[in-house]
Amino acid sequence: MGIFKNAIDSIVLGIEDYNSDDPRRILSSTRNLVAGILLLIKHRLAELSPSGSDEVLIKQRVLPVLDASDGVAWKGEGKKTVDVQQMKERSDSLGITVDWKRVEKIVKHRNDIEHYFSSLNHSALKGLLSDSFIIIRDFLRTELCLDPLVALGEETWSTLTEVSEIFIKEKAECLDNMESIEWEHPFLKEAITEWVCKKCGSFLIDVEEPHVEPESVTFKCRSCGEKYDYETGAEGAIKEYYVTENYIAAKEGGDPVTAECPNCFREAYHLSEDVCLICGESVERRCQRCYTSIPSCELDGSGYCSWCNHMMSKDD
Repeated sequence: MGIFKNAIDSIVLGIEDYNSDDPRRILSSTRNLVAGILLLIKHRLAELSPSGSDEVLIKQRVLPVLDASDGVAWKGEGKKTVDVQQMKERSDSLGITVDWKRVEKIVKHRNDIEHYFSSLNHSALKGLLSDSFIIIRDFLRTELCLDPLVALGEETWSTLTEVSEIFIKEKAECLDNMESIEWEHPFLKEAITEWVCKKCGSFLIDVEEPHVEPESVTFKCRSCGEKYDYETGAEGAIKEYYVTENYIAAKEGGDPVTAECPNCFREAYHLSEDVCLICGESVERRCQRCYTSIPSCELDGSGYCSWCNHMMSKDD
C-alpha cells in the first residue's frame, strides 16, 4: 500500500496547497497533484507485477533471470522507476484505462508553470484541477474499484468537484464566445480553443467582444486579465498547438506542420493545407524554375527554391 498511500497523500496535499492563502504554495499544488496522479498509475502497475519480480512493471531497468524451474522470468533492477511514456506503453499493453491525453496535458502544464509563466493565481489552476478531477475520478473507480469520496476524504473531493464544475461552466462560456467569431480556418479555431494564457497559464482565454471580424478580436484571459491582439494571440495559439509535432519533426529531420508565413511573417503557415491560418494567403510551393518542391525553410513567396534564386542572382 506504500505507493497508493503516497499517491493519496500527494493529491490531498495538492488540494491543501491550493486552498492556502500563501501564493508560494500554488506551484507546490501543481507538483503534488500531478505527482499523485502518476503515483496512482504506478500503483496499478505495481499491483500487476508478478510476485518476487521487485515490482518489475514500474522499474525502468528490467532484466531476465532464471526462476526455480530454470525458466526465464523478468525482474526489476535498481531504484529508477518508469517515466510517463513508459507508463503509457505498459498501461496500454496491459489494458489499463488511463485518459493519457489529459495526463500528458497536465504534465506539460506543470512543466510550463515551473518554467514559463510569470503570474500564477488560484484561478489559473482551475483547468489543471478540472483535468485532475476527471483523471482521478475515473482511475479510482475504473481501475482500482474505489469510491473517490472515501479514498480522498470529503474535503479534498469537494474541492476538486467544485473547482471542476466552476471551470467547466466558465470554459463553456469562453467557447460560446469563440464560436461567434468566423475564424479564417478550422485549424486556427482548434488551436485557439486549446490555447493557454502566456502570462499565468490559465485555460480560460476569452474574446473581449463576440460577433466581430477576426482581425478585430482582442483576446482576454479571465484569470489574470492579460490581453492579446488578434495576430499575436492567434500566432501564440498556433505555435503552442503544434509545438510537439514541430519539435519531433525538427528532431527527426521531417517537415514541420507550420512555418513562417512569407506574407504576414507570422509562424502560422500550415504546410499541408498550403495556407496561412492568420492572413489566409497561399504561396507557390513548387519552384518555377526547376520544378522541385520548395522546402519549408526556404519559403519566401518568390516561387523559387534557394538554389534557383542563387543561380538567377548570378545571371544578373
